[in-house]
Amino acid sequence: MKNHSLFSILTTIILILITFTGFSQVVVTTPTFPTADNPCIIYFDATQGSGGLAGYTGDIYAHTGVITENSSSPSDWKYVKAGWGENIPECKMTPLGDDMYSLDITPTIRQYYGVPLNEKILQMAFVFRSGVEVGGNWLEGKTAEGGDIFVDVYYESLNVTFI
Repeated sequence: MKNHSLFSILTTIILILITFTGFSQVVVTTPTFPTADNPCIIYFDATQGSGGLAGYTGDIYAHTGVITENSSSPSDWKYVKAGWGENIPECKMTPLGDDMYSLDITPTIRQYYGVPLNEKILQMAFVFRSGVEVGGNWLEGKTAEGGDIFVDVYYESLNVTFI
């Protein structure tokens, strides 16, 4: 029970900080520099990017895979968790309110996607979508240009970002 309460408090603090720092990205992660052999939380703001899921009140799922050293291009996703339109519990986003959602990538990024130890993960790839078709089409959360969303995966070293 203590871990659940601590998680709730930390999630609330993160959301407040995101709100006050002018959050304008489609996704942010905790930690800021996710590594392949650790867990990660993806935060998705449905009002950003293409905005295709803004105001949607149904279930949202992450269509997700990884770009590895064996990918031939950014569209060559590997280890995709589920087929397009397939709703599985591991890809269901948790609603946080105000068009914000989260996805826990656990126990590690590598284990979540099932990537072998000898294969280097370069990025996680995402398209967020409605749990059902609306008017004959899936509602999608993508970049402002309508592209896939990519999150870099880092390796144990010093990583710095300047804001």
